[in-house]
Amino acid sequence: MHDQMLGLLDDCLGKLTALRAELAAGRCVRLGERRGLVLEAIDIADEFAASAGDAIGETTRRELTPVTTLPVGGEPVRGVTPVILSEAAC
Repeated sequence: MHDQMLGLLDDCLGKLTALRAELAAGRCVRLGERRGLVLEAIDIADEFAASAGDAIGETTRRELTPVTTLPVGGEPVRGVTPVILSEAAC
């Protein structure tokens, strides 16, 4: 899953970087062009969120909830679980 997630992130960032270049271009633009690019960026982010959710076994983004504290026991928390990495992690 690690490689899959990196691939999804790379794809998303590549598409967003290309859109950023279009938004930053110093040129005359058509009425609504920049708004269209922003809406396209939102679609790219939504596509990433859906694909990443599928990769981690979440079927909808509504199921993803931030975790403010780690569980000490009992039922596992559903949603985004923070990961603490040490320098020894590979």
